[in-house]
Amino acid sequence: MAGTLVIGFVFVDIKGFAKNAYDPHGRNVGTMKIFHGGVSRNVVENIANTGMPVTFASLCEDTALSRDVVRRLEQAGADVSHMKPVPENGIGTWLVILDENGDAAG
Repeated sequence: MAGTLVIGFVFVDIKGFAKNAYDPHGRNVGTMKIFHGGVSRNVVENIANTGMPVTFASLCEDTALSRDVVRRLEQAGADVSHMKPVPENGIGTWLVILDENGDAAG
């Protein structure tokens, strides 16, 4: 195997953006965005985007979200043949709710 091997995990960041003043005890109108994350996944995508060969060894799940992460890494040029599919707990998830100013609510 030539190039760089990165071993690590995939995380998905889910960010909720409040449209109006954040109400911690009520409902909040806003939007949600999903970002592919995880330090090692980010490193793999960045190396692949430079055109350098990189292989990612990690877990993934048989979910649409996990398949999207793998597809994007493949499109960037990363070797994902060492990403092992597992039935569950193959990716981590971070959730943050941001208030109307973009600060973490809480």
